[in-house]
Amino acid sequence: MAVNATKYDSDLVLKVQTGTDPGTGAPIVRLRRYTRVKPEATHEAVYDVGQAIAGLQQHPLVDITRQDDLSLATV
Repeated sequence: MAVNATKYDSDLVLKVQTGTDPGTGAPIVRLRRYTRVKPEATHEAVYDVGQAIAGLQQHPLVDITRQDDLSLATV
């Protein structure tokens, strides 16, 4: 059975370090999610926007990720 995947939504997720755990010293990381990214946007464009938004954050950037949602259907 063949299955087609159609991308219908994307999110830009910034991981920022908001502090450190006083007991362990491990970094505390929080997610900043930006929804409704155009699915057609290139990875480079999404990354560039993530870098621009990270420059406006008070907390240091840890990682930039993109989460795509796909609809699956048989053909």
